[in-house]
Amino acid sequence: MRDIISRAMSSGMDFTRGSVIKAFLARLDIDQDMYDRVYIALKNMAFKQDFSNTHFDDRIVLLPHCLRNVEKCKAEFTELGYICEKCGECDIGDIKKLADELGYMGVYVIPGGSMARKVMEETKPAAVVGVACFLELAENMEQVVVYHIIPQGVPLLKDGCIDTVVDTIELKRVLKQ
Repeated sequence: MRDIISRAMSSGMDFTRGSVIKAFLARLDIDQDMYDRVYIALKNMAFKQDFSNTHFDDRIVLLPHCLRNVEKCKAEFTELGYICEKCGECDIGDIKKLADELGYMGVYVIPGGSMARKVMEETKPAAVVGVACFLELAENMEQVVVYHIIPQGVPLLKDGCIDTVVDTIELKRVLKQ
């Protein structure tokens, strides 16, 4: 994958638009499974500097509700997702604590893409850090550009819609950039 990304970045193409990325990857005969992974990495690289230049208080974090420990979670569900109580039963509390300390606009624990759009429409952030499975993350990273929001995505290490896992070290690195 590093070779693909290196070739893409050195090609001089504008990788901020999904259609350009798709056309480039099609030329390389990249299969659909690898497409989402490469797409997310290229989008992250294309928007990294703009994201880094965005103040923390103009950023939000969108986390999937499947990161919660469903059996022990005490979070209340609202119209903008779950409100984390930082109970310590999952990684969301630590992620929220760091984002709060950095001054992020908010951390939203949501069930899917339609609520992600609702959160973005209501909060109007300049940038967003999204966490999701590869397919959902690729689709949502394409959508945020339509709203003129700068994306950074962190894919889940383990997906499956329940008891999922994210690389918290990588996520925290992205939050701090």
